[in-house]
Amino acid sequence: MAYGAFAQVQAPTNSPDPEYKNYHWNATPKLHELSPTEQKMGMVIIKDKRIIEYSLLNNNITMYITHHMIIRVNSDKAIEEVNTVYIPMQDGVALEDVQARCITKDGKVTELNSANIKDVDNYANMGHYKIFAIDGIEVGSEVEFMYTVTEPSQKNGTEFIRINSLIKDFSVDIYSPPALIFDTKSYNGFPVMQTDTTMTAKHHIFCEDTNIKGYDKEEYSEEEGALRRMEYKYAYNTNLATNERLDTWSDFCQTLYAIFNKEATKEDIKMAHKVVDTMKLRSLSEENKIRKVESFIKTHIAVKEDLKEKNSYTLKAILTSRMADELGILKLYDQLFNSAGIKHEIVLTTNRFEKPFDGDFDSWTYLQKYLIYFPETDNYMAPLELASRYGFVPSDWICQKGLFMHPVTIGKNFHTGVGQVRDIYCNDWKKSMNNLYENIKFDLDMGVANIHLKETLSGYEAYEIQPFYSKLSDEDKKEFVNRFMQALFQDAKPTNINVTGYKENELFRQPFSLEVDLSTNSVLEQAGDKFLLKIGQLIGPQSELYDDTVRYTPIENHYNHGYHRELEFEVPDGYKVTNLNTVFMDVFHKTAGERDMEFHSYYIADGNKIKVIIDEDYREIRYPVSMYEDFRKVINASADFNKVVLVIEKK
Repeated sequence: MAYGAFAQVQAPTNSPDPEYKNYHWNATPKLHELSPTEQKMGMVIIKDKRIIEYSLLNNNITMYITHHMIIRVNSDKAIEEVNTVYIPMQDGVALEDVQARCITKDGKVTELNSANIKDVDNYANMGHYKIFAIDGIEVGSEVEFMYTVTEPSQKNGTEFIRINSLIKDFSVDIYSPPALIFDTKSYNGFPVMQTDTTMTAKHHIFCEDTNIKGYDKEEYSEEEGALRRMEYKYAYNTNLATNERLDTWSDFCQTLYAIFNKEATKEDIKMAHKVVDTMKLRSLSEENKIRKVESFIKTHIAVKEDLKEKNSYTLKAILTSRMADELGILKLYDQLFNSAGIKHEIVLTTNRFEKPFDGDFDSWTYLQKYLIYFPETDNYMAPLELASRYGFVPSDWICQKGLFMHPVTIGKNFHTGVGQVRDIYCNDWKKSMNNLYENIKFDLDMGVANIHLKETLSGYEAYEIQPFYSKLSDEDKKEFVNRFMQALFQDAKPTNINVTGYKENELFRQPFSLEVDLSTNSVLEQAGDKFLLKIGQLIGPQSELYDDTVRYTPIENHYNHGYHRELEFEVPDGYKVTNLNTVFMDVFHKTAGERDMEFHSYYIADGNKIKVIIDEDYREIRYPVSMYEDFRKVINASADFNKVVLVIEKK
C-alpha cells in the first residue's frame, strides 16, 4: 500500500545544502593502524558511515542516501568479497555522486575509473544495479568507496548491519527539515539513535559506535531477523496544529477500509450474494464455508499487479477477467465472507525471518503480509498465497504479533476500520509430522534389504509438496518420487508407487502419503560370517550441529514439528542380533517438568520380529541461547543414530 505524501512543512521552502555536499573523504589517504589481532582477521571494516537526509526543495521532499566505507582486506577471500561495489537503483533512484579508490600497503593509490561503472538491469533477480570494480587491490590494501543517491522519499525505513566482520567505526545520521521529526527504534544491539541538540537549521538524529563484533549467520536462527537493525519513521510535524503522532496503526486501518468502502458498490454486494448462493454454503459448517470460499478464489482468480482496466476493482470485473491485484483479491474475500455471514478480521504482519513484527513501533514497513483471521474458529488463512490453505498459513509469519483489523460503523453511514496488535498463534507440533514406516526383509545371499516403505507428511511438513504435486505431469511425478526415495537410499528404484493426499479438497486436511517398494544394498553388509545392518541409515541423512562454537542468537525454528519412525524387520532363522541395546537413545530437554524437545529411540521384540521406534520432536518455535547446548544435543542425537549398526550373527 502506498504511503501518503509528507504533510505540509511550510516555510522556508528550501533546506540548507544537503549534508553530503559538506562531507568529504581524506584527500591524502593513509593506511589505518590495526592491532596484531585485527591484522589476522580476513577483513576489518575501518569505517561504515551512512547519511540519510530528507531535504526540502520548493516544498517537496528529496531523499539523499550516502554510504561511505573503508575496508581493510587481509586475505584473498576478502578481496573477492569487496572488489566489486553494488549500488541498488530501483525505480526513481538516481546516482548523484560516486568515488572509490584502493590504497595498497605500500601507499599506492588507485582511483576509480568511471568507465568501470556498469548498469545491470536485473542483478541476481533483485532489480537494477550500478556495479563497478575497484582496481589495484592486494592483500593488505584498504578499499574505500563513497556514493550518494537520491530516491523517492519514504516515510519509514530500515537500516541493517549485515556485515559479519569487525566494524571499528560505525555511524548513522538522519537529517530532516526542523519541522519533520523522525522516531526510531533499535534491535539486536544496533546502536541507539540520539538527538543532536546543537543543530537548529535541521533536525538531526544520529548514532555512533566502535568495535562492533560481527558473527556469521547461524543455523536455526531468525536469519535476517536476528541481524542488528534500526527502524525509523516520520512521526511528527511541528508545523501542524495538533501534535499528534502521524501514520499510526489506526491511520492505516482507516486507510484500508476507506479503499474497501469506496470500491464496494451495490452491484458488488448483489454479485457477492449471487456467488455465495451458487456455492451452497448455508448448510455447511463455519470451517467448511471458509474452505470453500478460499478454494473457489484460489482456483479461479489469478493475482496480477498493475491492472490498468477501468473498474478493475468491481466484483463483476474480477469474476469476469478472473484476475485482480492484491487489494482486489482482498476485497473479493471481504465481500464473499460478508455475504456468507462469516466473521473475519484482516491481519497484517511480517516474515519474522526477515523482520519480526513489533507492535510497539508503528512503522508501516511492518505491514507486509496479509492474513485473514476467523474469530468463530480461531484460525487463519493467507488470502494471497496459492500454496497455503486455511489453518496452515506460511509458517514464517506465525508465532509473532500482527495488526488485527475489523470494520466498524459510526452513526448510520460512516464505515471505517479499527485495529489492535495481538498474537498470531504458534502451530501445534503434532499437526506437522513426518512419519516413516518401513518393513524390511533381508536377502542375506544377495546382501539386499527389500523394503516396503510408507512416508506420510502432514501440516507444515507437507507444505513444500502437497499443494504442487497435482500440478506435475506424470513424468515429473515419477521423477519426484524417484528423487524423494533416493534422498533416503541413493540406489533406490521405487516400484508399486501409491501417492495420496494431494487433491484440492485434501490439502492440509489429509496427510500427503507416499507408499513404495524398493530394494537397496546400502544398509546390509557382510563381515565374515556376520551381517551388519546399518539401521541408522534407514531414516535417511540427518541434520547435525557438531561444531562446538559460541552461539550468539536464540534458536528459531520455522514451525513446531515432529518425526515418528517405525523400522520393522524379522531376524532370519538361525540368526540373532547381538547388540540391540545400541538403538536405545533418550536425549531431551524439559521446561516446567514437560519435554519441549526430544530424540527417543527404543525397540520392541516379539520373538524374532523386531520393531525399532523413534520419536523426535521440537515442540517450541524458539529456544533461548541458554538452551542451545540442549538443542544441539537433540539435533545431534538423530545424526548419531545414523551411525548405529546392528550385528546379525548365527546363533
